[in-house]
Amino acid sequence: MAVLRRAAEFGFSARGMNRDLVAKEPSKTFSDTQNYWAASIFTQRSYYCSVAAAINEIGDRFAANDSAKQNYAAATTLRMLKCVKAQ
Repeated sequence: MAVLRRAAEFGFSARGMNRDLVAKEPSKTFSDTQNYWAASIFTQRSYYCSVAAAINEIGDRFAANDSAKQNYAAATTLRMLKCVKAQ
């Protein structure tokens, strides 16, 4: 998630735009990340075009301690890219 944030910021910077990521939708609260060290990053990525989403796009569990699947990593990267390109 932190890498995707930096990639989005780089995309804006490379185009001479403000690097700040603006909320595109309400943030999501994940049921399993309240005490997780990167909870704020997950929340930030959830309001930026749903880059961070529930596991399998269902429910409210993020599963931060589980290994990321290729399809999830690809989907989050694509959502981030589309969001940057739309601005």
